[in-house]
Amino acid sequence: MLIEYLKALVFGIVEGITEWLPISSTGHLILLEELIALRIADGELAVRYRALFDVVIQLGAILAVIALYRKKLISVGKASRSLYQKLILATLPSALIGLCADALCERYLGADLGVLLFRPYIVAASLIAYGFLFILIERLSPQGNITPGDNEISGKRAFAIGCFQSLALVPGTSRSGATILGARILGVSRTSATEFSFLAAIPVIFGASAFETLDFLKFAVDTQARISADMLSLLLFAGTVAFFVSLICIKFLTEFVRRHTFICFGIYRIILGIAVLIFIDH
Repeated sequence: MLIEYLKALVFGIVEGITEWLPISSTGHLILLEELIALRIADGELAVRYRALFDVVIQLGAILAVIALYRKKLISVGKASRSLYQKLILATLPSALIGLCADALCERYLGADLGVLLFRPYIVAASLIAYGFLFILIERLSPQGNITPGDNEISGKRAFAIGCFQSLALVPGTSRSGATILGARILGVSRTSATEFSFLAAIPVIFGASAFETLDFLKFAVDTQARISADMLSLLLFAGTVAFFVSLICIKFLTEFVRRHTFICFGIYRIILGIAVLIFIDH
């Protein structure tokens, strides 16, 4: 069992880093799953548990955002109401598009959108394409960090950023990458774009976590699957690791973008995409 905790440690670290850097947590987790897959259950339970595991480490990561931005999130007043309105506007597009796309795919193709698109080649293509986009956008607007501020993102901009966020329904895009890239295209500074991408993740990840958890619980009840204490403790451990790593990563990125562009992340995405292509061909 010790080896599974070591694997969970690695997964938690990778999630805590890649969830916030615009480099696609999906791309990294695909490679990691191929190298050190968790072996704690069998059959359909293993598949369901693995999906729940991903949700729990994401939840640990998002709790780090809440911890770091708690004052802004719980403050009372006009500024706080405005922030929540913007977060709702940024969430609506991805929620509506995701639900509609899943329903249509289930009806006509027999599987939800995530299952249909979760292919290594699609992930690799997304990594490479958005890598080039990051480089291009930063080359075209090198002075994009001059006027950061809370008022940079209006309600209309928040909704538009949410439309970009819906692109992350395609694996390999990176949710943070899509929101940051969209904000940069709309003229938002790097600092504000990065912070808003953190905050916009809260409703999206909480919603996905609730949906996946309920789905797992329904499966467990319907099949009377045995959920061991080791399975639960592994979830708690990995989620905690993702939480603390996220705290460090979020602080790093907020400081990094004050002085640097996103070009290095674009280059890294291209390299990772090529690595995925090479790996799946062997």
